[in-house]
Amino acid sequence: MELLTSGSFKEFTKELRHELDEHLTAINENTNEIEVNYSYLMELDKRMKFLENKIKVIEKMLLGDENISQKTKKIKISKQEQEVFMVFYQTNKALDYKELTANLRRSDTFVRYCIAGLIEKGVPITKHLINKKTYFILDPAFKELQAKNNILDIQKTLTLDCFDQTIIE
Repeated sequence: MELLTSGSFKEFTKELRHELDEHLTAINENTNEIEVNYSYLMELDKRMKFLENKIKVIEKMLLGDENISQKTKKIKISKQEQEVFMVFYQTNKALDYKELTANLRRSDTFVRYCIAGLIEKGVPITKHLINKKTYFILDPAFKELQAKNNILDIQKTLTLDCFDQTIIE
């Protein structure tokens, strides 16, 4: 066993410190690489969910005939849910909460509650997150089925309220 002299001990600790600094640098580089990979994976996950939603829409369009018997089953919704549904029914664009509350002149809570109820009861309203803003749109195929079969049994008075009454009189 060799005894360390003061000079050799300093040299030994200097080498040890240099090796530890190199390891610390390597660990920091690996940590940065892991963070970048994690961010990339999160972005991929977000894109995968978006693509899954698009595939579901395409499947609905392609398999529409097979699902007609399932979709033509009557769905019971409340009068408040009918009001919200009619806003979706009258537009071909995606709507956010702000547009819905302004259009209905109702509270944000009311709109959220009705949308949740419609989706829970099987009305195909799809939800999209774009730039941290939530948008909703009614499935166009369902809109067509509703027009033909009145699946939701929309009350005539509610439907007439949505149109210019002077045409009817």
